[in-house]
Amino acid sequence: MHGIPSCATPAGAGAPARCVVTPGCLPAEPALRAHLAHTRRLRPGLLLHWDDAHEQEDLIAQTELDAGLRIVLLLEGAVDVSYGQRQVALSSARGGASAALVALAERDQLTRRARRGVYSRRVNLNLGPARLAQAGTACGVLEDFMRRHLDMRRWQMSPRAVAIAEQIVHPPQLEPLLQSLYLESRALELAGEALATLHRHPSAPPPPAPAALRPREHQRLRELHAFLGSGQADGLSLDEIARHAGVNANTLQRQFRAVFGTTVFDYLRECRLLRARRALEHDGVTVGQAAMVAGYTSAANFATAYKRRFGHAPKLARSRI
Repeated sequence: MHGIPSCATPAGAGAPARCVVTPGCLPAEPALRAHLAHTRRLRPGLLLHWDDAHEQEDLIAQTELDAGLRIVLLLEGAVDVSYGQRQVALSSARGGASAALVALAERDQLTRRARRGVYSRRVNLNLGPARLAQAGTACGVLEDFMRRHLDMRRWQMSPRAVAIAEQIVHPPQLEPLLQSLYLESRALELAGEALATLHRHPSAPPPPAPAALRPREHQRLRELHAFLGSGQADGLSLDEIARHAGVNANTLQRQFRAVFGTTVFDYLRECRLLRARRALEHDGVTVGQAAMVAGYTSAANFATAYKRRFGHAPKLARSRI
C-alpha cells in the first residue's frame, strides 16, 4: 500500500475502521503511516516492505494492485491479507516461519485486516511485470504460474531464508546507497527461494522449520546493536559483551549473525571504521588519530583496513575537508 487519503469510522460499535488507499498519496492515519514506514522501491518492479510491530488499532485497509507476483514472508506472529478473493492468513503458531506467493495476472484489490495488539514480524516483496520478465516469465513454470490469476503457493522458509529476512527487518546502519544495495541483494535472494518453490512438487516435504526468535530476544538484540554502535563496547571481550546482553557467548554469536548477518566483532570493526572516517572527513584528525579511533595501534594496518572497506586511502578522506 502506498498511500491513504482517509478512513471511515464504521456504523457498528466496535467494528474496525475502513480505509481506501490511493497509490501515491501520503498516509493520513498514524497506524498506516507506521505500517508504511519501512517500504522501499529498490528499483522499477521491485518493492520491499518489512515490519516488526504490534497493530495499533482495528483496521481494514484496501487498495488496488497492479499485476505481478506478491511474496509474503512471516517470521513470527500473524498476518491476514486478501488478494481479490484469495485470502492469505499466516501464523507462526502453526509451525514457525512460513511464506506464500500469489500470482496477480491482472489488476485486483488488496485487503489488509489488522487487529489491535496482534504482533507480526514480516517481509513483503512485490515483483512487477518488468522485473518478472527479467526473471524469465517467457517460459517454464513461472509463466504458467503467472497465468493463473490468484493462484497461490505456500512453503516453509529455509533457515537461510529466515536469516536473510531477519537481516531485512533489522538492517545495519549504512549510508543510503549502501543500505539500498544491502536490502536489494537480500530481497533478490528471498525472491530466488520463492521462485524455486515453483519447481518443487507440491507434495514434496518442506525443509525443517527453523526456530524463530521471540520478541524479547529481538528487543535484546536491537538494544545490543545500539550499544555496540555507541562505542561503549570498544575494548570489551566477547564474554563481557555477552554478559551485558544477558546470554552466553555462543548464543549471542548465533542470534546476532542470524539477525544482522555478521559477527559481533565484525560489526564492532565496521562501527569503528565508520567513526574513523567521520573523524577524518569532519573533524580534521590525522590518520594516526583516526587509527586510534578505529582501535588500531598501527596506522599502516588501519590504512590497509580502511582502503579495503572504503576503496581509498584514509589520507584522501582527510583531503576533502
